Amino acid sequence: MRLAKKPVYSMLLLLAAVVSLAACSRTETGDENFHTLAQEQIRDQQYFPGDLPIPEGAGITFTEGELIGGKKSSMLIYETEESMAKLGTTYIKYIQDKELDSNTEIVEQNNLILSGKAPGSYSYSIIGSSSDAKPGGAEIIVTWIEN
Repeated sequence: MRLAKKPVYSMLLLLAAVVSLAACSRTETGDENFHTLAQEQIRDQQYFPGDLPIPEGAGITFTEGELIGGKKSSMLIYETEESMAKLGTTYIKYIQDKELDSNTEIVEQNNLILSGKAPGSYSYSIIGSSSDAKPGGAEIIVTWIEN
């Protein structure tokens, strides 16, 4: 009877390993849907961090960087087909990895609102909403303002 259980136990371990590897593979593939802002070709001078994640295939519709009263501010607007859930997960991870303070974290099916600041440095907001003009698409507005 022990001989019969051993192959079943081995098969269960093998199945668990395969499922675990498949889950890791999906996570890595999901992250490949993003690159950094530094990899974008933006004409206007920007004050955003170069490692800010942007979805592959995003269409940047507006950029502006200003120096007002010695303080830097930037705005970036882009359109994407990426889901709010994936955008929210990616930006929340970015905020945590950069150890930024978070005041607001709202991620819903059709809306995204993230805001906070880096103590003594800058304030940020990332706001997104589903596009009425392009079903399945979203418009994201990112602002970075020096404190």
